[in-house]
Amino acid sequence: MGHDAILQVRADREITGDETRSVSNIIEKYCGGADYEFLDVKRGIDVYITNVASARHAAARIMKVLGGSKKESSKYLRVEGGRVLYQFTIRVKLPQEASGARYGF
Repeated sequence: MGHDAILQVRADREITGDETRSVSNIIEKYCGGADYEFLDVKRGIDVYITNVASARHAAARIMKVLGGSKKESSKYLRVEGGRVLYQFTIRVKLPQEASGARYGF
């Protein structure tokens, strides 16, 4: 099973524990039936998701709760069964100041 989308949550500062828990709760609630996997990286969180629409929905929700900006890109992977496959990367960059908002606590 491949991952169609990577949702990257980044900040130019340390991401707080409340923000990490909020992102986790949002992913669990808004990724529907899609499979996902969390990976901690140096300045943020990567979430590998099997459904692009779920990743976009979760990114929009993260921005609504925590603020920030979004950037999306795609990369050609291969042709499989007559279909062109792409991998989407959606980056949500959190604002400079940590948000006091919490989700799902």
